[in-house]
Amino acid sequence: MNLSKKNVVLFLLFGLSFIIGLIFLIIPFTSEMPDGLEKVSEKTMGFLKKDDFIPTGKAPMPDYTIPALKKRFDTRQYTGIIGVFLVFGITVFVAYLLRKRRRNLPD
Repeated sequence: MNLSKKNVVLFLLFGLSFIIGLIFLIIPFTSEMPDGLEKVSEKTMGFLKKDDFIPTGKAPMPDYTIPALKKRFDTRQYTGIIGVFLVFGITVFVAYLLRKRRRNLPD
């Protein structure tokens, strides 16, 4: 299957816009309750409350929020969009590296 660059770009733009639309539609309905991993770590295993569990660094977006904007907006949608673009960017970069490597391989 031979796709033109225009078709690939349109597919990527449609996919990204679809995912961003889903983020804005679904996130307002998400639960404020802790997820399964957080629940198990707090109640069952108890390692989240231990003194030896100290994070080595600060999270860039703790609890899916942007601390600078947290007081003015519900920032979960924006952190979701940032996450989508980060994953997309990393994927495109890895694909570029693999394609470059593939060109350099002898036939």
